[in-house]
Amino acid sequence: MAGLPGRPFWVIAHRWAGLSLALFLAVAGLTGALMPWIEELEALTAPELHLSQTPGAPDPLAIRAQVLRRYPGAAVDFLPLTVEPGHSLRLHLHWLDPVTGLEREHGAGVPDWDDLFLDPVTGTELGRREWGDIGQGAKNLMPFVYRLHYTLAAGTAGLLVMGVAAIVWTVDCFVGFFLTLPPRAPGAPFWKRWRPSWQVRRGKSAYKLNFDLHRAGGLWLWPLLLVFAWSSVSFNLPQVHAPVMKLFGAEDAREVFVRNALPAPRNAPRLDFTAATARGEALARDLAKEHGLALRSEGERWLWHVPTSGLYVYGFTTSADIGEHGGGTRIAFDSDSGAVRGVELPSGANGANTFTNWLTALHMAQVFGLPYRVFVSLLGLAVTMLSVTGVVIWMKKRSARAGRRLKTAARPRLSLKRARL
Repeated sequence: MAGLPGRPFWVIAHRWAGLSLALFLAVAGLTGALMPWIEELEALTAPELHLSQTPGAPDPLAIRAQVLRRYPGAAVDFLPLTVEPGHSLRLHLHWLDPVTGLEREHGAGVPDWDDLFLDPVTGTELGRREWGDIGQGAKNLMPFVYRLHYTLAAGTAGLLVMGVAAIVWTVDCFVGFFLTLPPRAPGAPFWKRWRPSWQVRRGKSAYKLNFDLHRAGGLWLWPLLLVFAWSSVSFNLPQVHAPVMKLFGAEDAREVFVRNALPAPRNAPRLDFTAATARGEALARDLAKEHGLALRSEGERWLWHVPTSGLYVYGFTTSADIGEHGGGTRIAFDSDSGAVRGVELPSGANGANTFTNWLTALHMAQVFGLPYRVFVSLLGLAVTMLSVTGVVIWMKKRSARAGRRLKTAARPRLSLKRARL
């Protein structure tokens, strides 16, 4: 049986993978450096939307009801049940077609905004925006940066492109690692031969410095580069990520929506948001008791209505949560009967799912506090550096190859000229 291709093949594969990824990774790296601070940057760039100092206890359920009375025909399917002190309540609205019950596209009769910011105590409107529309100014700066990071601000097409780039990046992580391994040399210890790949030489030429930064930087950061590459696949191409992880025993949380899909959306279920919240809280207590988990009041809680599947999903925080914000433990239940349809524990129930949730938390800088958030920002800059240094290496080698070809072509002409003399 034929063996694997030799080193020259993988050099070419790494070169072209790097060139094809360079722009995407440079954008993802630069924007990713800002992602750990997106909440702080949102408050900095649009404080009038995100900050609220009214004393009193927030009441998201009552405020949601106020908003729906204020905007007939609107729907608010996701509701944060906890609001961080000093912050506003953000609700995402969409408008329903009265005949089909489906969401209406922007156009006649549909407002040019979808994000509504409110005082979490009084319900006073603080402002509006069309999420991600940079034409609306600074209040959409960070959503636009997020769109660049996630989809190149190109919608579904950008989502697909970045997903394919993430797959290529994942594979290229292994190719790049392989290329750092030293060639065989009888009698020389492996580590001694591999050690130069980990080092950045000082006092050498600019090209050698660039090469060392690319090779050593990739090696030192390799485990987390792989984490970010594969987790990016899970964000952008779950239809690829889920089947792969299923081979290792993972369960796809989206299957509960497929199993319970309805022929028409159930926009007016028997359980309204208040009753569904109470039902979710009761189910959360039962689940925590059944699995020996501690409920954590300081973490996030939220309620998500999924009309197309006739479900509510209640998110809450337990000792099984991985991310610092919480809200990762979830129960899906029927929006009419309240019957449980699915349960998702962030850790402890399924090893492959726990692994995936850890990758997600690492990617989103939701673990290990401030030091890790700083590290993720630096890692984003390092990803951009690796992309740039890879392109510089290619340009230098391409220039050298072109120079050799010119010299080779010039030799026959020089020989002919000497012969004539």
